[in-house]
Parts: sequence; C-alpha cells; structure tokens
Amino acid sequence: KASQPLRDVARLMYYTGMRPGEVLALTADDVDFRSEVIIVRHGKTKSARRRNPFTRHAAHILQRRCREAHNGLLFAGGKDGRGPVPMVKVNHAHFGALKRSQVEPFRLYDLRHAFATHAHAAGIDLETLRVLGGWANLAMLKRYVKPTLEHKRSEMQKLQEYDRSGTKKNVLPF
Repeated sequence: KASQPLRDVARLMYYTGMRPGEVLALTADDVDFRSEVIIVRHGKTKSARRRNPFTRHAAHILQRRCREAHNGLLFAGGKDGRGPVPMVKVNHAHFGALKRSQVEPFRLYDLRHAFATHAHAAGIDLETLRVLGGWANLAMLKRYVKPTLEHKRSEMQKLQEYDRSGTKKNVLPF
C-alpha cells in the first residue's frame, strides 16, 4: 500500500540495511553498477561511511531510480520531486501506508532492524553485518539482531544432529 517514493525507500532499507537518511541522500554517483556497490558517503559516525555490495532486488530499484534521477538525486525533494536537494523525510507517506494497509504499526527504521535479523538468520556473521549496516560496534548491532523462532529451531537442530552423531558421550548421571 506504500506509494512512491516510500516504497523504494523502504525496500532499499530492507535490502541494504541503510538508514532512511542514507537512502534519501543517494545520488547516481553513489551507485557503481559495474562493481555492484553502493557508496554511503555521509553518515552519523565514521563507520556509517562505507561501500556495500547490493543484492539483485536492490539493483532493480537502483537502476530505475538512476534512470529517473533528477539533478543526480535518486530521491529529489521539492513539491514535484525534481528539486535541487534530496528529500528529507517520508514519514507522512509511511503513516498513510500504515493506515491504508491496516498492518500493525511499525517505525520505518524497523526495516533496518529486520535487515539485520534476517541477514544474521541467513548466515551473515555479526562482524560482517556490523560493517554492512554501518554500526559502530557489535554492542549496537546486537540491540537489533533478534533471532527468529525459525532460526532458533534451526540452531537447535544442530544440537539434535550432534546428539545423534554418537561423537559425544552421555555425561549426565541419569
């Protein structure tokens, strides 16, 4: 139910782990299709400035946005979306989409947390994930990575397979 440009901003946040302001500030020069990398030039910390590979899902959005860029901005501001500066916020569009979709309310920033949780569940190690998301340290990242029930089941399956392998001795006294 999200309208444009919110739909593209939200999807890029989920596919890349970028902050809303980082997505909104993207220019065509920040996307290197040959290397398949997004360059985040500005951020709230030194670690927020980074070069990250992007997925094919993000590539489709970035290609279209680069083709339609105004003044080099992927998300140009102004009333007509053709202004000389990037958009600043998409909060109103987000609230409207929540109302239209009738889903449980969430913050747009939660998509960044979903990226972290799903990326970790997919097997991306915490240090690599920290760098991809531009978190300053692992403690900050760990505030957002929440194991899903499916991930916990998968991890417990490893223990069950270990038990079945017969490589360990039963050390319990019962």
